[in-house]
Amino acid sequence: MLAKTKVNSTESILITAATVTAELSKVRNIAKEMSIAVMNAKAISHRAGEVALGFRPITDFIDEMAQDVMQLVIKISREAFQLSQMAIERTHLLNTEQQYRRVMENAQDAPFVDSLKPPVERIQKQYRDYHQILQKNIVRLSQLLDDIQSSTKGSQVLSTTSRVEASQAGSFSSSLVVVAENLEQATDKIRAHVKSSQNKLDNVLEIIKREKL
Repeated sequence: MLAKTKVNSTESILITAATVTAELSKVRNIAKEMSIAVMNAKAISHRAGEVALGFRPITDFIDEMAQDVMQLVIKISREAFQLSQMAIERTHLLNTEQQYRRVMENAQDAPFVDSLKPPVERIQKQYRDYHQILQKNIVRLSQLLDDIQSSTKGSQVLSTTSRVEASQAGSFSSSLVVVAENLEQATDKIRAHVKSSQNKLDNVLEIIKREKL
C-alpha cells in the first residue's frame, strides 16, 4: 500500500509538471503577442510625434515586461522538466528496492541474504534524499512563478497610465487606447495561468509531504 502511495505521488508530480508546462506555454504565447503589439504601439507613437511622447516610455516598459516573462517561462519549463525526470528516477529507486526485498523474503535462509541489506539501505537513503530535493524544487518552481506575478504586478496601474497618455495622442488616441486595454487583458490572463500552476504545485507538495518514508 505504501509503495502504491509513492507511485501515485510520482504520477501526481508528472501530471503537475506537464500541466504547469502547458499553462506556461499559454503564458509564453500571450507574452509574445504583447511584444508584437508593443512594437506596433511604438510605431504608432513615433508617427504621432510629440503628442504621444508620454506613451513611448510605457511601450518600453511593456516590452521589457514581456521579455522578462518569456525568459522566466523558459527557466521554469526547464526546471519543471527536471522535476519530472527526478520523479521518474525516484520511482526507479522504489522499484529496485522492492525487487531487493522480494529476493530477501524468498531467500531468508540463504547465506548471502545479509549482503543485500547494505545496497537496500543505500537505496533508501537515496530515496529520502530525492524526497527532500523534490520538495525544494517544487518550492523553487513556485517562487519562480511568483517572479512572473511580480513582473506583471503593476500592469493595472500601467494600463491606467497608458489610457491617460493615449487620450492625449490626438487622432492616434484610439489606436493607443487599444494597446492599454490589451495590456490589461493580457496580464490578467498571465496571472490566472500562473495562479493555476501555483495551486497545482501546492497540491502536489502536500501529497509529497504526507508520504511516509
